[in-house]
Amino acid sequence: MAPGRVLLCSLLLLSLQPGLGRGPGALGSLLVEGAFSGPAAGARLRRAPAGPCQLWSLSLPVAELGLGYTSEETVIFRYCAGSCPRGALTQHGLTLARLRGQGRVHGGPCCRPTRYADVVFLDDHHRWQRLPQFSAAACGCGG
Repeated sequence: MAPGRVLLCSLLLLSLQPGLGRGPGALGSLLVEGAFSGPAAGARLRRAPAGPCQLWSLSLPVAELGLGYTSEETVIFRYCAGSCPRGALTQHGLTLARLRGQGRVHGGPCCRPTRYADVVFLDDHHRWQRLPQFSAAACGCGG
């Protein structure tokens, strides 16, 4: 293993916090996560369940992000998916529910990020790259 990768591996081990999973509902403030193998063969998009709005994770090779970076690293992309109740919790929600009932507006609350986290990785030129607000850190229903 190259010296730069050993250092990166050490930093990643120190930055990981217990309890940060990769499955649905995995909450936490993960800022850096990397892998040292080639492209992730198992990085397939799963259909989000019909359950409530929650945080999901997908492991993606940096080269597949479409952002122009060359790196063998893998990052965790967190996103929001799931259903949102149509219950009105605000004045806006009450009015929207009434108008929806009258057929005057369409759609409903949507699951979306309420907070974002930066992700950092090492590119092929041994430079740290920061992707600000790359990954969802928390989810909620809005609209």
